[in-house]
This record gives sequence, structure tokens and C-alpha cells, in this order.
Amino acid sequence: MSKSLNMGQFYGEVAERWASDSVVVNRLVHQQARALPSHAHQAGFVSLMLAGKYRETAGLTQFGYQPFSCIYHPPGMDHRDEVGDAGVTLLTLEFKPELFDAMDCATVNLRPIIDLSGAQPAWELMDLFRRIATAPAIQLDFESRAIALAYSIVRNSARVPRDLRSLRRACEYVHAHFGQNLTLAQVARAAGVHPVYLGEIFRQEFGETLGEYLNRIRVRAAADRLANSDLPLSTIALDFGFYDQSHFTRIFRQFTGATPGVFRADYASHKAPASVSY
Repeated sequence: MSKSLNMGQFYGEVAERWASDSVVVNRLVHQQARALPSHAHQAGFVSLMLAGKYRETAGLTQFGYQPFSCIYHPPGMDHRDEVGDAGVTLLTLEFKPELFDAMDCATVNLRPIIDLSGAQPAWELMDLFRRIATAPAIQLDFESRAIALAYSIVRNSARVPRDLRSLRRACEYVHAHFGQNLTLAQVARAAGVHPVYLGEIFRQEFGETLGEYLNRIRVRAAADRLANSDLPLSTIALDFGFYDQSHFTRIFRQFTGATPGVFRADYASHKAPASVSY
């Protein structure tokens, strides 16, 4: 029988923590390779990988974390994890399952893990830690931000796009060519559908336009390059399909809440924001 972990309990070292009655945010570190036993968390939580290697197995689903992978775990979901040779650093946000019992999203807790990688909640989690580190304020402010983030994740996790072949082909093409100056017609041709149809069905199923999806992929790739290289911002901008450094800065800040330069400095300093406690 798998072990059940209380809110605030994790395998590994909790290097930094901020907590209120209903939400907890952590920087979690595993220093070396290890296999974690099957376990479940009583709280729902989101984990975002900053550095290292990490693999998670839940039932028949396996997920290999990449830089800035972000996963939502519903309360009580059994899973087991493997930490790679380099260890791993994760940001986590936990929240009590009863927090949203009276809301219209309570039944979402029964859903499986949800991949939020590159999506707005992932960057909002990093921005929450950044605010805690650089601009400490009253506890109510950060509790409000954390709860709002948790609610948006739970509410939106019920939205699962249909597994349409045209959408799969479109997403695969965007992932393979996101550094190029793509057009809707190009992607539609690769997906085998009319551009107008693709634009509408994509927005209906994913809740965002194809252009927004493309920018999300670009920003995630750029974040990895910023974190792991000293390349000039202008070079990174051109490598990932942005018009110029100014365009890159505007889109990157729109998604992450920080300019590319600030993001790189934060990551280089701590691989997570600096310590703060309340």
C-alpha cells in the first residue's frame, strides 16, 4: 500500500517554504539519484522542474520532465518518481483539497495528472516565488495570489482537448518548426485541413489561438536557453523565431512576468528565488 503524505511533506529536502493555512509553496531539492517509493499526497499540488532529471509514473502514464516541465497532481493520486544522476530542483504549490469544495470545480480532483508545461500557470508559479523573494509584502497578498493560481489550475484542468488527428499534426509541426516564421496556412497544410477550420477548432479545443500556442512553445525553449547559456538576448530571439530582441522581450515578459534578463539573473543566482519566510 502506498504511503500517504500530509500537506507540506515531500521526499527530498525542502530548501525554502512559504505557507499559510490552505496553501504551501516550496523549493524542493534532491541532491542525487534515487527512486522514490509509490506514494500519494493528500493535497493537490503542482510541480515545476527548474533543473536536473526527473521521471514520474502514475498508473500507465509516464512523464519525463524537461526544463520547466510543470505538472498538476490531483489529491490522492498514487505515483512514483525517479531522480536522475544530477539530482533535481522543483518548485511546488500545494493546496488543501477542501479549499474549492463549494466551487464549481470540485469534481476535477478526480482527474489524472495534467501537463501545464509552458502554460500560464507554470510562469505564474515562478512569478509568485519571484515576488516572495524580491518584494516581500503582507501575508494576505501572497496567500491571495497563491489561492487564485491554484483555483485557475483546478478549474481549467477539466478542459482536455479532443484527440483529433489534425490537431496532433498541427502541434507536432509547430514543435518541430517553432524557430521559423510560421503561417497558419503552413501549419494547416501540414495538418491536412483548411486554415480557417484549423484556427477555429484549435481555439475551441485548446482555449488559445495557434499563434499564442506558438509563442508559448518559443518562450519555454527560450527560458531553457537563458538558464543554460550566456548567449546574447538578440541571438536567442532570432534562434527561436522572434522578430528581434524587443519582440522577444515583450512576449517573454507577457508569459513569464519577467524580462529575459531578469529571468536569467534569477535563475543564475538561485535556480529559484531567494529565501523568504513568514
